[in-house]
Amino acid sequence: MPNIFDDTENMEDIGAIYTRLEGNCPTPSSTSKKLWILRQKNDISPCNKSSEKILEKAVALLAYNGYMPGWFNQCPAASGITDSANNKHSNVDLVHWSALHKRARLVELKIGSNDPLYALREILRYGAAYVFCRIHKDKLLLQDRPLMEARHVSLEVAAPAFYFQDHHDLAGALARMRKFLDEFDAGSRINGLTMSLDALAFPGDFKEIPFENGEEVRQKCDIQRLTAEGRIVRDAFNSLTSVV
Repeated sequence: MPNIFDDTENMEDIGAIYTRLEGNCPTPSSTSKKLWILRQKNDISPCNKSSEKILEKAVALLAYNGYMPGWFNQCPAASGITDSANNKHSNVDLVHWSALHKRARLVELKIGSNDPLYALREILRYGAAYVFCRIHKDKLLLQDRPLMEARHVSLEVAAPAFYFQDHHDLAGALARMRKFLDEFDAGSRINGLTMSLDALAFPGDFKEIPFENGEEVRQKCDIQRLTAEGRIVRDAFNSLTSVV
């Protein structure tokens, strides 16, 4: 059985990605009860030194303790669909959900891995998976998921400013991808749904993660007061700006 994302890795056209998903999974079903669920998955090994994982968990812990309302992490985008073993790690890094405005932000978080074009293609795949799951939400038993009621879905890559530097084709690639997204016209498929795509940079002074490892993340973020390190993370996400 194919992976739902088979043959989509290098695609920039969300419409083509979506068509491939439909071809890879002609009879949608899922064995998972976690698909598109909002959660704060904040467990982390004390020895974990991955910058991306540390920052993601910091957001989850700060959100759990009330300092970053509306933020969630590790949102399963394809769990249990077709080959569940291959899709178990197909999670959106971060999600911000505004229940009041029915607005979802799906965020691919990057510090140094891959490159901006890869990251943009990655978040486009998750955007296509969102549309696929929403169109087939009855078959996938997703009727009770708040995210399935979104009026707008923003697809975002968030990274330090240096991550986007020296990529001369970034503006052109982002323009192409946005054009494809407009042509895809999600609103004609799902009740007027709108979607956007953006590459966002943290403020210039946010150059290093203020934690060395998972143990420091828990010490500084999983407590009942906002520490200086927690404030740095919160403020960095509140100050994201478009790079193009």
